[in-house]
Amino acid sequence: MENKRFLDAARGIADWYVRNQIHNGQSPSDGLFHFHVLKDTCETAPACEWNVAFGIMGMLSAAKVFDDEKYLDSADRMAKYLRTLQIFDPFLKNAYGAIRETTPQTTWCYVRDALSGAWGFLEYYRATGKEEFLERAVLWAEWCMKYGFDDSGWPLWGVVFEDISKGQQCPKMCDMQGCFHGGSMNFFYQLAKTTGDKKWIGPFFEHMADYFCTNIQQEDGYFRTLDRKTGKVPPEDPQLGLHRGNDDLGTLGLLCAYRAIPKQMYLDTITKFLTAVFNRQEADGNFEQNCSAIPVILNVLHESADVLNFTPPAGSTDRALSALLKRQFGAEKGPLFEGGLDETKEGHVCIRSMGYALIYLLKKYGRDDRFLTA
Repeated sequence: MENKRFLDAARGIADWYVRNQIHNGQSPSDGLFHFHVLKDTCETAPACEWNVAFGIMGMLSAAKVFDDEKYLDSADRMAKYLRTLQIFDPFLKNAYGAIRETTPQTTWCYVRDALSGAWGFLEYYRATGKEEFLERAVLWAEWCMKYGFDDSGWPLWGVVFEDISKGQQCPKMCDMQGCFHGGSMNFFYQLAKTTGDKKWIGPFFEHMADYFCTNIQQEDGYFRTLDRKTGKVPPEDPQLGLHRGNDDLGTLGLLCAYRAIPKQMYLDTITKFLTAVFNRQEADGNFEQNCSAIPVILNVLHESADVLNFTPPAGSTDRALSALLKRQFGAEKGPLFEGGLDETKEGHVCIRSMGYALIYLLKKYGRDDRFLTA
């Protein structure tokens, strides 16, 4: 019965994707879905490439666990949309293989977001065998190696591909080393496993893992963005604390690094982080206001169980799961909300927590261990 409770929650998330996905072959947004739905106005915004990537993984998993073709069809539509964001324009030579952030007209990307897009290509290939998507993932990785890193070997915040058209907005690309790039190691590790090419876990990969441990992780166990010029944590987090308990899959990336290069430092860093987040867990089971931290933390616990000497406090994971399920909207909220998660306790649906939660719940209770692995 307990498994059914969590699988029902997962199915609710999967059905939200299906219900809120654009099904219009005449639209350039066919296959896309909402990034968020605001509680009062029901205003929506389009999902970005990284949302689509994790949506693909979640829906492939739902298709397998629930044996339902509608979820596979949803994943296929997402993959077809995602490939429209990859650049093959001969007039943008320095962007060949790059992935745009949101639409085929977007003139920029955050490098980590685009990496997740390429990760989506990779996982779609591994699930379906469609060679095109492996080639797309490799092309993106080659672009990233040329244009996606700073001089120190840490990935850039973002890249602008072309002049900004009048009326378009482009965010400021911070001159900082984002803590979220620890999660980049996941993609390169999985690419190496899939292709057999060890260059993707070569010296640059080991440097990233070491730097994440020795510079990005702070004394309190959390990972924080650094000012590239000073090498120090800036007075104000440019992402307003978004990546705290939700480490953006950085500890999972370190676990990948450990599988490739077994340094004890990598496991020690994961343990230090998990100790910090469980020490701050709230009485109701949440780790912080943002519930995306819950599936991210529980997933790395699950993946590292064979090598990590860490045991969470008694009852803490059960409380976290209960807290996650309490964030799910019911049918009374209408089709834009039903099955979705209230990520910040403010009444808004957000796809960030939903993508991670769907993958984790189907892994833990549906026994589909293909995604977000190490």
